[in-house]
Amino acid sequence: MVWWNKGEEFASCGIGHFIWYTADKPMWFWEAFPPMLRFLVAHGARPPHWLTLRTHCVWPNYEAWKRAKAKNTKRMRELTDFLDRTKGLQARFMLHRLNASYPKILAYARAHGQGKIVETNYRRLLYRRDGRIDPQGAYILIDYINFKGDGINPGERYQGKGWGLYQVLTRMNPKDPDPCHAFSVAGKRVLERLIHIAPPERRLWRFRRGWFNRMDTYLRRKR
Repeated sequence: MVWWNKGEEFASCGIGHFIWYTADKPMWFWEAFPPMLRFLVAHGARPPHWLTLRTHCVWPNYEAWKRAKAKNTKRMRELTDFLDRTKGLQARFMLHRLNASYPKILAYARAHGQGKIVETNYRRLLYRRDGRIDPQGAYILIDYINFKGDGINPGERYQGKGWGLYQVLTRMNPKDPDPCHAFSVAGKRVLERLIHIAPPERRLWRFRRGWFNRMDTYLRRKR
């Protein structure tokens, strides 16, 4: 529930690995923890008294987080317990984010001549042929946008190229009869490109296995 990847400048908290910045090292990626916390509080959740909507990450770096984790400090316990108790609300926030973001993604796609392919692939994932919601496709859309963003934020670019939901939707193979498989394959290609175009000092190759394992969860299980 409370994690920090070695080499990153931020903690990742909750079921959606919501980014939480320290006070002195804000970055250009969308910080999801504060709006997630705001959503939880608005729906009746009660965080620890020290955790407010303006609270920055309480550990200044990875080493401090690691020590707190090892000692199981009071704040670590309280935050972990709070996030564990609110997993359902966190899931609702993730769905809320997708629903709020999709119209913006579609408008961006239309402005860049990609409206038809984005809308088609989004609907292929979200709906079965009989019109019912496809749980696996819904999971993919909800998870990926919370994993790598919507893809339309100009601040989330390396060498002018993004890696969010928009980029994956536009790269799905239209001839693949299984949209979940098509998304997984396209997602791996987008993430592979991200690894290659990111500044070398970020050493994103370290996360390749974990990222690709996540893409594999998007595949339908064979029965």
